[in-house]
Amino acid sequence: MGRSGTRTDSFVYAVDRAAYERINTVTLLIFSSQGQKTASIGDLAHLLETETDTLWLDITGPDEDDIHLMRDVFHFHPLAIEDTRNQRQRPKVEEYADYLFFILNAVSLDGNMAAFRELDVFIGKNYIVTVHTDAEPVIQETHRRIERLGSAVPMSPSYLLYVVIDTVVDSYFPVLDLIEEELERMGDDILRNPRQETLNDLFELKQILIDLWRVIWPQREILNNLVHQKPSFIDVESLQHHLRDVTDHLMWIADMITTFRDALTSIAEVYMSAVSNRLNKVVNRLTVFTVVIGISGVLTGFYGMNFEHTWPPFSSPWGVPFVLVLMGVIAGTLLYVLRKLNWY
Repeated sequence: MGRSGTRTDSFVYAVDRAAYERINTVTLLIFSSQGQKTASIGDLAHLLETETDTLWLDITGPDEDDIHLMRDVFHFHPLAIEDTRNQRQRPKVEEYADYLFFILNAVSLDGNMAAFRELDVFIGKNYIVTVHTDAEPVIQETHRRIERLGSAVPMSPSYLLYVVIDTVVDSYFPVLDLIEEELERMGDDILRNPRQETLNDLFELKQILIDLWRVIWPQREILNNLVHQKPSFIDVESLQHHLRDVTDHLMWIADMITTFRDALTSIAEVYMSAVSNRLNKVVNRLTVFTVVIGISGVLTGFYGMNFEHTWPPFSSPWGVPFVLVLMGVIAGTLLYVLRKLNWY
């Protein structure tokens, strides 16, 4: 699995909602010593009784028939089945007598917002069931990875679960790469021209990072529980290195989110500082303008007084030009001195 900035197998950067129609499909795969093949749903009850084969049932857009299948054939708990129908739930793992139930959250960018997609997974002695509302890129990528493995790895329910979880975790890296690029762009924009629109983008990005943290942390706990508690139906001994690797990547992602949040705070502080500096420049220029106008006002006010004797006298033909030149010289001198003092 690649790291942020060095990925070569990124499979989802953004989701076009119009591209995913709400459909209902059920796919049953059998993994045996002879390889992989599809099977009919009608044979499911019989196949569940086998001890040597691994079954993978993938349900897209579950309808009432699929609910009956999960309830009457697999005997899943009603609360677990209800969770498959109520989307956007917190990642978790629940242990039942004959199976484990996982809720995972894959992610992609939908415009300026993070789009989280719930993926529900049941794992038993010889089967794994995945349930999702729409066509799921994580499932499609899982199929591709299994095909690349071929017969190199015996396909058990535990290993299938690992591949699914690993693929879900991989879906976070492209999103984090885009967030990193956006942070760099915002930093450059603020240094060049701080605008209110950039600040709005900062707050949107901060919300995305908060949402990411809310799903990353529970999924870290799920992996930690698998590694340390060794629940039933998971062959932790043979997968401990794989699961620790995924846990390490989740910790990496959590550290990246923390770093990005700190960077956002720093960029926001730079924005406020830039706005404050720009305001100070405007105030300084207004102050200079006020001083120049004030000096000119003093001169015009002096000659506007009701004095009989002034210099130059009122009757002098060069009196008005002299005063105008004097005002210009004083204004120019003030502007020169204030410029040297870096007031504007």
